[in-house]
Amino acid sequence: MPGLNFGRTLVAVVASVAVCLGGVDTAAALEKVRVLIPVRNIDEAFSPFVVAKEKGYFAEEGLDVTLIAVGGSNESAIQVSAGNGDVGAASPGEALVGIQAGKLDVRYFYSLYYQNIWHVAVLPDSPIKAIADLKGKKLGVQSLGSAGTTFGKAFVQQAGLDPQTDVAFLPVGVGAQAVTSVRQKFVDAVVYWDAALAKFKFSGLDLREVPAPEGIRSLPDVGLLATSDTIAKKPKMLIGVSRGVAKGYDYSMANPRAAVLITWKAYPEAKSKNPDPAAALEEGITVNQARLRIWNSPKTEDQHGRLIEADWQRLVDFFVAQKVLPGAVPVDRVITNQFVKDANSYDRQAVIADAKKTDVSKLD
Repeated sequence: MPGLNFGRTLVAVVASVAVCLGGVDTAAALEKVRVLIPVRNIDEAFSPFVVAKEKGYFAEEGLDVTLIAVGGSNESAIQVSAGNGDVGAASPGEALVGIQAGKLDVRYFYSLYYQNIWHVAVLPDSPIKAIADLKGKKLGVQSLGSAGTTFGKAFVQQAGLDPQTDVAFLPVGVGAQAVTSVRQKFVDAVVYWDAALAKFKFSGLDLREVPAPEGIRSLPDVGLLATSDTIAKKPKMLIGVSRGVAKGYDYSMANPRAAVLITWKAYPEAKSKNPDPAAALEEGITVNQARLRIWNSPKTEDQHGRLIEADWQRLVDFFVAQKVLPGAVPVDRVITNQFVKDANSYDRQAVIADAKKTDVSKLD
């Protein structure tokens, strides 16, 4: 019956339009969130964030997240405090200084790194064997405003040296510029993060780490921060960001190969330049896992993102002792765990199972 068929067609068209409009409404309803990442180029070391966006974990929380690369942790904290970002990932050195001085109105609400990521490294044949051997030496850092400079000064001060007079910090950038500076001995040592050192190695520059005291190595590092106003007024958004990142971490640990490929697809410039695709992927996985191995700790009691108050107190005490902080700051002004329980409220095993069944051949 033609009339009946026409009616069915009309219903189908109306339904289709309704679905399309519904999709538009849903997209429009997503809350826009700016998350600042403290590197100039987002790469596989930050796969939990990229996976959370690309797999739709943020969207499931009603969030349209934009990941914004910034110059470093100090810039991340400053821009969030100024309202130019909603959430920032940042190393706590200069953030603590700003909080203590009342210049930065931010608090950490989710922990990412449970160990310090900064290392002093030298050429294999360097006579420098201990931090104290750096007296009179030049230390290369990404930039003078990077957290590496803050921690580098703390490292040498704890070794009994004066960071103002006994050593010189020189900005040598990243990538080829940094590699050249070390090879040609413009600097005697470098202070860089773990993933950067791994990439140096893949560029043919194999460095030797100068041992740092375990007390420093075990200090907490990068976490997610937001302003006090955001924490008070937008708990749902912060829980959503936290839960998305937690899922992204679970996915990345369950299938690092897929996590790296997802990151490279979203950020092609992050892909290894190794002409051998298999070797390039292995390099990416090495960088990814070198970073993610410190994203957890037995102290969290299986709660992703939990901030360990005693460790943050040690961090504050360390910075006061090394004169990075002019005075102590109460830990409850620095951190809050109020969102951690809700951030972990999801089916972790379902995320892991989904990651494991991902067909990586479709991600190339």
